[in-house]
Amino acid sequence: MDWTENCSAPSELCTEKLAAHARDHLECAHSDVLGTRWPRRAHGVDSTLAHIHAAHVLVLQMVSLEDLHSMLADLLMLIEASLPPEDRRRLAVERIFKSSEGGRITQSQRQTVIDAVREAYRAQEREVVRERSFSQLVWCWTIGLLGIAVTIAIFSALIPTLLPICFGPTPNVPSAQVIEPPRGLIVVCPLGQHPFTGNMDLSSGLAASSGDYAVVETVGFVAAAVTAAAALHQLRGKPTASNVPLALACLKLPTGALTAVLGLLLMRGEFVPGLTSLDSSAQIIGWAVIFGAAQHLFTKVVDARGQEVMEAAPSPQPAPAPQGAPAQRESLHGRA
Repeated sequence: MDWTENCSAPSELCTEKLAAHARDHLECAHSDVLGTRWPRRAHGVDSTLAHIHAAHVLVLQMVSLEDLHSMLADLLMLIEASLPPEDRRRLAVERIFKSSEGGRITQSQRQTVIDAVREAYRAQEREVVRERSFSQLVWCWTIGLLGIAVTIAIFSALIPTLLPICFGPTPNVPSAQVIEPPRGLIVVCPLGQHPFTGNMDLSSGLAASSGDYAVVETVGFVAAAVTAAAALHQLRGKPTASNVPLALACLKLPTGALTAVLGLLLMRGEFVPGLTSLDSSAQIIGWAVIFGAAQHLFTKVVDARGQEVMEAAPSPQPAPAPQGAPAQRESLHGRA
């Protein structure tokens, strides 16, 4: 703004009013950054971005045609990164860039460039909001799944016999038909075991403890954390404020805790043939590790969607200049 007002503004334009409006936008952006607190911090970021973009558009209206011509290559990269190839405003700026090599642009061409830049900024703002909304949605699901896991652990601790995660050697036998319980057979749970009485429900109630679900969920949580750390190399993040990769990684943790519990319950319900009888607590913990790590099968769709959203979001790092582009003076895109 200082450079535009003092060095490059032509006298025939109403630069004082334009400069005043641009500085008002920058002051609003500064107050939004300092005055917005959580949980409305994201809205302050959006407002700041809009004010900065508006100030830069006003700067483009103030600079001379010669200076705008020197910025045209940088502005064209901004437009090409934000607008689709079939957009007529982008095509018009590309024609202006090709026809103005070695010369200057006209006042009407200036307005065409400014309109394209304004629409490019609007497209960037929409993608930023889209990325932030996706990140907030992932965080909400993460908190919700974590609450479900904690609730299950609390209820199982208060009523351990409600649905025990225990495995026995044989199916249920009615108590009236049990003459003498088989010897040497046991029912195992994550934290304990009990001799098999001939009735699976009764034996499971005797073997179950209040910490069974908590142990299984903890093991699934740790297994999911390990797989999440291994899968982070596949996510190509961008230097944006939403931090989508962190939200995706945190989503895997409560998901792993729940998949560990649900997987063991499916085994106990004989959903998987041949895997209904486990002989020790170590085997139960081992299967909890497998089911916790298997959360990636459910979250990979969310990972793919997150990668798509991050790739569409604008990056503050400019794209490399195309080959053959003419040398340009220092851009005002960063100054605003």
